[in-house]
Amino acid sequence: MEKKAGISRRKFLAVSSGVAAGSVAAGVVAGGLAGYFIGQSQAPAAVTRTVTAPAGTVTTTVTAPPKRLKVGYVYVGPVGDYGWTFAHDQGRKWADARYRNVDSFYIESVPEAQALGAIESLVNQGADLVITTSFGYMDATAEAAARHPGKYFVHISGYRSGAAGNAPQNMSSAFAEFYQLYYLNGLAAGAVSQTGVVGYVAAFPIPEVVRHINAFVLGANYSYKKRTGRNIRAFVNWIFAWFDPGKAREAAVALIEQSNADVLAFTEDTPTTLQVAEEYTTRRNRRTWSFSHYNDMSGYGKNSHLTGQIVNWGPIYLDFYRMVGTGSWQSVDIWTRIGDYMPYRWRRPAEKSTAGEVDGTLQLPPVHPSVPSEWQLEIKRRYEEMKELLFEPFSVEGNLGEPIRDQRGQVRIKGTERADWKMLWEMDWFVEYVESELPR
Repeated sequence: MEKKAGISRRKFLAVSSGVAAGSVAAGVVAGGLAGYFIGQSQAPAAVTRTVTAPAGTVTTTVTAPPKRLKVGYVYVGPVGDYGWTFAHDQGRKWADARYRNVDSFYIESVPEAQALGAIESLVNQGADLVITTSFGYMDATAEAAARHPGKYFVHISGYRSGAAGNAPQNMSSAFAEFYQLYYLNGLAAGAVSQTGVVGYVAAFPIPEVVRHINAFVLGANYSYKKRTGRNIRAFVNWIFAWFDPGKAREAAVALIEQSNADVLAFTEDTPTTLQVAEEYTTRRNRRTWSFSHYNDMSGYGKNSHLTGQIVNWGPIYLDFYRMVGTGSWQSVDIWTRIGDYMPYRWRRPAEKSTAGEVDGTLQLPPVHPSVPSEWQLEIKRRYEEMKELLFEPFSVEGNLGEPIRDQRGQVRIKGTERADWKMLWEMDWFVEYVESELPR
């Protein structure tokens, strides 16, 4: 994640419907793509060899090992941030360990305005594949791909066509999407909340963050209303930064003290919000819960860690390594959700769920025992259903059978409708249970 306020990697670019449609046509949702690409990328390269022996000349076709790769990464923050960039660097190491025949290197803390120079530096160092990890790097990545048709480029969190709609075929995009995990986090929140108020420390008012807030609040309302018959109340404090522990602390404290929130979710690149929850729980005698974000942060809140959202970028990176190494490149747009890159995608009974285990690119940490057993099972059941796309949080089913309305009362989802990629990608409205305003 970006470390400074200003132009963010996830800045909303007012994506036109034409671009969105093109991205969908290219295969944005990775549900069916992930397994296919794994099969393609593992295909070994075959070469023909002619050997002269005493008995004559023999021509054979043998499988050649994948060539040794050089892979360069551009990071928007420092690798030690314990959030967005740390997770990407862990994914790099994961992919390197499994591909083995690779040399990878990176440039960290690159401002988005300097992205092209960083990419060119990696190409000049011999990188066969360059991976850029900020939304704001998208246009620079597309420009570099056009300049270097013999190299390959992957952009994280954008879309394959690029903002200008002219990205070449040696460029792909990928993202690991969290909104389903946030819904499950919301189920846990509503199951333990005593005040009926949840809070969210939010970075920037862009579609990615907005859909995560909405999914969290929908999940919290589902379980809280089932328990009490009352709707959840939700408040959002914006800090306009991806990395700012000071502002995150102020926002978290305000949500507790001013809004009476006893469960806090967040999009900020440090464990600060969880640490605030731990402080209130252990030193101020005020039970407060929070989560992990991108990595396992449970050590920062041993008494207040409810569950969270964890990502492993490694399987995605390994796929691209294999594509380049075996000459089987395809320009793709991968958007992984629960179920993708799992060794066993089919749903299991809730009692045998893989939720809480290391599984796929998206992982749900273990749920705290304070969550009642019936809600533990409900979280696992929904997790398993989402593997097969049998359940969608942004649906009437995900809202206790009621249409999903925004703060103005406008119905956004009704009947059998589900949020599609376009709605998720462009989400710029809050669900009715959020009492804070969305900055415009």
